Amino acid sequence: MGKDIEVKFRDYEVYKLSICGPGQAGKTSLCKRLVHNKFTRTYKETVGAEFFSYRFNTKKGKNVGLFYDFAGQQRFVSVRNVLYSGTDAAAVVFDVTKKDSFRSVAQYIRELRKKLKDVEITIVGNKIDSKKREISFEDAKRIAEKLGCKYIETSAETGEGLGEFFKTLLHSAISYKKKKVSVAE
Repeated sequence: MGKDIEVKFRDYEVYKLSICGPGQAGKTSLCKRLVHNKFTRTYKETVGAEFFSYRFNTKKGKNVGLFYDFAGQQRFVSVRNVLYSGTDAAAVVFDVTKKDSFRSVAQYIRELRKKLKDVEITIVGNKIDSKKREISFEDAKRIAEKLGCKYIETSAETGEGLGEFFKTLLHSAISYKKKKVSVAE
């Protein structure tokens, strides 16, 4: 086999993290900032879904986070519904500079909960670097609590809140997998 290294799937713990929300909320930008540490201002609509993987190590071993970045447009609802299966944690991202973006959050949470009964959902207010903010932290947090979700804020442009975004999803995914294992035993 030479210098090639064979990676065995069993060497890794894999977590599926589903990212959804309205179009132009910055879902893809958040994933690209986390995985590649890059940000571009150019908007390119996601068609169906994009996939990103992020490898990290914990004290217990090697882990991989698979980010499923779903297109937000209504015409892709059937794609999202098929690909939600197997999700360990989910985030609904909205743009804090657009009230309409925030108003659609409940629709995505209903969509997720229809397919994923016990998965923790985190609502993510993105674009907090903008001076044109229309949704306050307090209002978003209050609504998130009413919906039974966690709430965090991020900026894909500056990277602010990105660590908390990833840690929150990862902790939710780990907790979910532990619950699944204990129920199966």
